[in-house]
Amino acid sequence: MAEDERAYQRQRRTYRTLYKPAKLLMEGLLNYSYTLGPKIEGPCLILSNHVTDFDPILVGLSFPEHMYYVAGENVMRMGLLSKVVTRYASVIQRIKGTTDAEAALQILRTLKKGRNVCMFAEGNRTFTGETLPIAPATAKLVKMARSTLITYRLTGGYLSTPRWSTHRRKGRMTGAPVGVYPPEELKKMSEAEIADLLARDLYENAYETQNKAPVAYKGKALAETLETALYLCPRCHKIDTLHSRGDRFSCDCGLTMTLDQFGFFQGEDLPFKTPLDWDRWQTGEMEKLAKGLGDEAAFFDEDQTLNRKEDDHSLTPLTTGPMALYRDRLTVGDRTFPLQELRGIGLIQRQGMVFSTAEGDFAITAERLRCVRKYQTLFEFLKGNN
Repeated sequence: MAEDERAYQRQRRTYRTLYKPAKLLMEGLLNYSYTLGPKIEGPCLILSNHVTDFDPILVGLSFPEHMYYVAGENVMRMGLLSKVVTRYASVIQRIKGTTDAEAALQILRTLKKGRNVCMFAEGNRTFTGETLPIAPATAKLVKMARSTLITYRLTGGYLSTPRWSTHRRKGRMTGAPVGVYPPEELKKMSEAEIADLLARDLYENAYETQNKAPVAYKGKALAETLETALYLCPRCHKIDTLHSRGDRFSCDCGLTMTLDQFGFFQGEDLPFKTPLDWDRWQTGEMEKLAKGLGDEAAFFDEDQTLNRKEDDHSLTPLTTGPMALYRDRLTVGDRTFPLQELRGIGLIQRQGMVFSTAEGDFAITAERLRCVRKYQTLFEFLKGNN
């Protein structure tokens, strides 16, 4: 038996063995309920929105048959856990912040072998409760796959485990298939039509859901580390002056509020009721900044370490110092990267930042709490202006 087939059979056994324990764990941990997916002849490509670190397990409960998962390359830098994942779980790696052609080819090869693949179409977890834009390349991949497409939507996950938070809440979370599209149907559709159905089927807005049927998500320190998501104050318009403690979120200028169990801000004369509305505003301000930025740095953070990713997924430190973003370059310590050479900026967990150039793949790490979202957001606007 070939090594690929031995690994596949081992991973199928692991999938079946862990199914029931995973079901009990997710039901207890997140108050999770789900709908079983349909049984389909032939390989399936399952596309879901992305809201928690548990999403592969959550989606998997709806599909008792083994499947491969597309995951960020960072899963290979978790020590012993990475070795366990490599041996017993079926993972297709992709590099965040880039259009990973090799990952796409591996997905197509896996489907061609008759094996199912699950991918989180946004390529990243939402920071503010709304499904992120889905890259056009995903629709192209669906078209090329010539397999049944199943769309899947998770709800309640953002408020259960906000990406910016270190604390889990207990409320309610659900998962269910949305649409089933056979290959014959997809063949008749254009890539634009497939992109539209993905945007429709996978869209979730945590606050629209809360307004329709409010659920309390109980936990501690409900606002703590929210400044890793929200970085621009709507009152004083300064960056990196926001701080959190417990349920309280405030700015040095005096703006103060609390975050309640339903995910809404409470306080007097508040500019926004939700982190999502706040983020939409600050994103618009980043667009304005990109258009008017001069020779000065848009913002910077001290004590950052630039690391090179090695072939074995380890990180080699290259330089340490301030990180700054200019209209035409990103600098870290004594290294400078022209923006036109960056293939993209990706985010890992709350504070990890990665990017790629022709030189290779890099990661920026830091001991101090800071927000790297501002770099990714402004970079996207600067890239569009250059």
